[in-house]
Amino acid sequence: MKQYTSLLLFALIITQPSISQTSTSAEMTATKDDSHKTRAAEIVSKLNIKDEDKHSQTQSLLTNHFKELETIFDNRKKEMQNAETAGNKELADSRARTAWDAANGKLNKLYAAFLGKLSILLTPDQTEKLKDLMTENGLQREYNHYLALLPNLSEQQKIQVTAYLKEARENAMNAATAQNRAEWFIKFRGRANNYLAAAGYDLRKATEELEAGKKASKNK
Repeated sequence: MKQYTSLLLFALIITQPSISQTSTSAEMTATKDDSHKTRAAEIVSKLNIKDEDKHSQTQSLLTNHFKELETIFDNRKKEMQNAETAGNKELADSRARTAWDAANGKLNKLYAAFLGKLSILLTPDQTEKLKDLMTENGLQREYNHYLALLPNLSEQQKIQVTAYLKEARENAMNAATAQNRAEWFIKFRGRANNYLAAAGYDLRKATEELEAGKKASKNK
C-alpha cells in the first residue's frame, strides 16, 4: 500500500506542470479572444450602423476575422521556427520561404472572403471607413502629410499618391500588429516619394521648410 501511495503521489506531481501549462494556454487564448472582441466592438461602434442585426453580424465577422488572422500568423511563426532546425542554411531558407508564401496565400484568400462578406453587410462608404479604422487611419494621416508638405500637388498627382496609400492600406489590413501596419505605410510612402521626386519635387527641401514653419508657429 505504501508503494502504491508513493507512486500515486509521484504521478500527480509529474502531471501537475502539464495541467498548469494547459490552464495557462487556455487563459492566453481567452485573453486574445477578449482582445479581438474588444477591438472589433470599438471599430464597429464607429461605423454608424443603424440596423442592429447588421451591427451584430459585422462585429461577429470582424472578431472572427481577427482570430483567423492570428491563427495564420501563429502557424507561420511555428513553421518559420521549424525551418531553422534544418540541417543547412540553404534548406532552412527554402523551408522558410515556403512557409512565408503559404501563409501569404492563406492571408489573400481570407482577405478576399472577408471583403465579400463585408460587401453584403456594409455600404461602400462604411467599408472604406472600416478599412481606415483597421489600419489606424494611416491612409488619411499620410495623405494629409503630403498635402501639408506639397500644397501645389496637381489633381493627377494626388490621385496617384492616394493609389499608393490605398495599396499600403490593403496590405496593412493583413498585418499582425499596429507596428507592422505602420511599416506598410512607410514602404509605400517610399514609392510615393520616388514618384514625386521623378516629377521634380525636392522632398528634402519641402520637409525642411515644413518643419521650419512648424517651429516658427510654436514660437509665436
